[in-house]
Amino acid sequence: MTTVRDILFGELLPGEAGAAAREVERAAERLAEAGVVGEGPQTPAPALARAVLAKVTELLDIEVSDLLVGAWRTRSALLAAARETYAQPGLRREVGIRSFTMPWEYEADVDVVVDGRTVSTLTAAVTVQLTVTALAAVVEAGRLTALTAGDAVAHGELRFRCSAPEGEHTVVERERPVDLHRELRLGGGGVALIDEARAAEEAPEAARPQ
Repeated sequence: MTTVRDILFGELLPGEAGAAAREVERAAERLAEAGVVGEGPQTPAPALARAVLAKVTELLDIEVSDLLVGAWRTRSALLAAARETYAQPGLRREVGIRSFTMPWEYEADVDVVVDGRTVSTLTAAVTVQLTVTALAAVVEAGRLTALTAGDAVAHGELRFRCSAPEGEHTVVERERPVDLHRELRLGGGGVALIDEARAAEEAPEAARPQ
């Protein structure tokens, strides 16, 4: 499954071996050149920047499918269909969405450590924008059970902010297509679009899916 880390840095597989590692190295070089990580006698700026990027990449092991489903569960035509089909067992809805854009943001503070001492703290700011077009989906019993069409593109950006010297520096900006059929695991009953436990408690007994 594609993660936020893959969007920003690329995947090792499929693709050229080592490609993702090179993208991380390039981002570290840009961060070091920005002059915000400092350096020590035994720890030059490039090494510190690589350590910062290593920490950030660990935090970005977040699947794109979770971002999509999370957005659809909040507000969408799919959510409306999920509520309707859950309330009426046996009902099947085909939903079409011409275009859907979902912004996602994430921030984390990362310490820069020199000789065992924290010399500064950087804020890593990640933004991902997922754009889905021409989506055709099937919703049954409150769950997304099939995709019959749909394309998606993800645009990702990683920036670092610091207070001394004050500034914000972009180290990665990439765009890549997302294969919705590959990302969304729809086998075994599909993906729930509503809180099924809560919906079961609120629904009249006659309306609950059997």
